[in-house]
Amino acid sequence: MLISQTKSQQTFAHINSIKILLIGEFIKHRSFNGANKALPVLASSLVNAGFSQVVQLDLERLDLSINNVLNEIINVDLIIFAGCLTTQWPEIDEHSRKIFAQLQKHGRETVPILVGGYATKSVEDIACITPWITAFCNGEGEESIVEIAHAVARGTFYEEMKYLPGLCFMNQNGKFHRVTPDDSRNAIFHSAIAPRINNFDDIDQNFGFIHIPQVHDMNIFKFSDGRQLKTAQLFTQRGCPWACYFCNKSSESNNVVRLSEASFRRQLKQLKERNYEAVYLDVDTFTVHDKAAKREAEILREEGFVWGSNTRIDKINYEQMRYLVEHNCVYMFFGVEHTLPEVSLASHKFNGSVASQIKQAFDYPAKIAKVFQDMNKAGLPSSYFLILGLPKAQLNDDKTDIIGYEPTTFADDIQAINFGIEKCNPDFLNFNVLRFMPGSIAADTVGDCSYSCVRPSGKRPITAGYFLPRSVKHYDYPQSQEHGVYRLCESVSKYQPITTAMNPQRVYDTIFYTMHLINTKIDRGDKATKLFIDRDLLALGLVNQDERGKYAIAPLEDFANI
Repeated sequence: MLISQTKSQQTFAHINSIKILLIGEFIKHRSFNGANKALPVLASSLVNAGFSQVVQLDLERLDLSINNVLNEIINVDLIIFAGCLTTQWPEIDEHSRKIFAQLQKHGRETVPILVGGYATKSVEDIACITPWITAFCNGEGEESIVEIAHAVARGTFYEEMKYLPGLCFMNQNGKFHRVTPDDSRNAIFHSAIAPRINNFDDIDQNFGFIHIPQVHDMNIFKFSDGRQLKTAQLFTQRGCPWACYFCNKSSESNNVVRLSEASFRRQLKQLKERNYEAVYLDVDTFTVHDKAAKREAEILREEGFVWGSNTRIDKINYEQMRYLVEHNCVYMFFGVEHTLPEVSLASHKFNGSVASQIKQAFDYPAKIAKVFQDMNKAGLPSSYFLILGLPKAQLNDDKTDIIGYEPTTFADDIQAINFGIEKCNPDFLNFNVLRFMPGSIAADTVGDCSYSCVRPSGKRPITAGYFLPRSVKHYDYPQSQEHGVYRLCESVSKYQPITTAMNPQRVYDTIFYTMHLINTKIDRGDKATKLFIDRDLLALGLVNQDERGKYAIAPLEDFANI
């Protein structure tokens, strides 16, 4: 008994002796506001496990810079870039190098530097040229981060690396090593994945969270007098049953796990105490389970919040909409992606046999129109989201089988836009140019796939290295054409591999035509549809909107060098 107590005391002492730093990178270009939830979630998980010295530094904060991070790391034992996106690799690369140099100055270069989040998918090429990054953590980290921290506390992290779930790294033999849940032996591949947790009720999703109005408040949540509501983000479920090829969640578990009612209510009460008024439920398909969705809506109203979320068009109906509106839902986002059946088939938007997918794809446009009409009838503000430059399937004469794939055309996209504005009458409209995000089937597939015809690498996969300028030059990767006009679409900037179906003129013509449709609609007395536009473009005067909601856009050449 005494020996057991001594070991327990030693473990407690080790845990309390280490300091862990969680770093959040800023997003350079953004169309939507939102928070990096990985920092508070991982911090809460660590503190629940007994680690008391956990520091969160979110570089989205206006009062922080990389210099604050460099000052903090002098006595840190574990450094993690948390919740990173692939598009943030230029910043991660620069900042991680500076951190390693600072550690070297103080003789502490053995302190592990880890990177976590979607940025770690297909990351082998970056791992080869970033020796100062110790390892990459892929997958949900609430449990794996605790195992990593315990290994650091024991002083055995480097010995245990090859067994820690979700880690991948360059080993001493110069090979890329990953650890998978079902195989802890050496495995060479392009990614690792930590196992999904089945219970996240005890995690405080807003633990130590510092609210940044400019970044976190969403203009979809406003008081009747136009005042912006203080907005928080929560997730009440994990997992998505579908595997759309353009989505980098398609390689993860499709099992849906839900937050308990008690935990949800507890966290809402904490938010209310901190004067939050609106909640965005950052989940994949809110209404995937009807009963659970309705219960969460009831709890949100009971706790005094207005709210919004995401769902799929084929997983909601008018009765649900009315119920959600009655329980304070003021916004619902749909990823329409495209209306052409051939595009839905190439994107594998639906599950089932080829025959079943073809039927669902041809039924889809009518469902889209019906859902948006129901939204307007129910008084539920809606968002119509399209991806430009997708591939489309070529069907046989009987439309019973797929015989090939080809890029969508400008006319295809315009047809989908016309359908959206005229048939759906949405409150919001936003575009994305198809980007090949590592972790998605579209990016990862080797050889021929439905996306090969629009992928800049052709039959080769798109890796994380395509998003890092230094890596692009090192490996001589094919680059997508650079132009500021791409920022008219969601979060597109330099060094992002995008569809070869698009070019600057086509992007400009698409947005110009969309604005014309919106303005015409306003002139005839109909509702104004609002575009999500990068705030920098608005500040530069490249896009303007008058008091009626009508749009004006600068000439294409004015976008060239922004």
